[in-house]
Amino acid sequence: MSEMRRRTKNGRGGSKRSGSVSLLVLLAGTSALLLLSAIMPTRALAQNIQAFSAQFRNFNGSEANTSVAPAALATGGKAIYDVTVTVPGNINTLFVTVSSTGDLDKRVNSMWLACLVDGKPCNSGSNSQVPAFTGWVKVQDLSPAALNSATSDNNVNYSWCTPIERHSPPDPLLHKVQLRLASGNGTNTVFLEQIHVFVNGARIAGKNSANACTLGTE
Repeated sequence: MSEMRRRTKNGRGGSKRSGSVSLLVLLAGTSALLLLSAIMPTRALAQNIQAFSAQFRNFNGSEANTSVAPAALATGGKAIYDVTVTVPGNINTLFVTVSSTGDLDKRVNSMWLACLVDGKPCNSGSNSQVPAFTGWVKVQDLSPAALNSATSDNNVNYSWCTPIERHSPPDPLLHKVQLRLASGNGTNTVFLEQIHVFVNGARIAGKNSANACTLGTE
């Protein structure tokens, strides 16, 4: 009888220990789920910017140049850079940045840059120039009273954002990026050298979807 009582006590004690362990496992699992639920919304909103291309041109003494004027919707001028990038299907916004050194042949001239993705302007908006060239950005324009030395070796930097979507085969993930250079007066030559071009992308979605390369407010 004593032997049976001892066994019964031991059995009950083991059952209590087993129940405690199960409760701890349950509490740990619940805590992990709560932690994940707190983290997931933040991760959905905060997406890393991914780099798809980082290239340079004209670091050998040569210069990209043209005397052709800009025209509507990022046409005209001359193509100075082309690249094809493979972009994951979840990316919905591209960022294209150019950084270089530029020269104007004459003080009365101006320099223009345009960006196209898949043959469409990165931004087809107009500007304050008369006439306005949609899709183009004026990056250099000097006063007629400027010194001759002011026309040479000026820093030129600009960035565009543009929305993208997966498109038709043969490869829906490939996107073609092009930069164009133009001369404002269509007569005198403009020059760019030591050019860097960066193509990056991100997914701007969820509660921020309305901010994915859209018109901002004042």
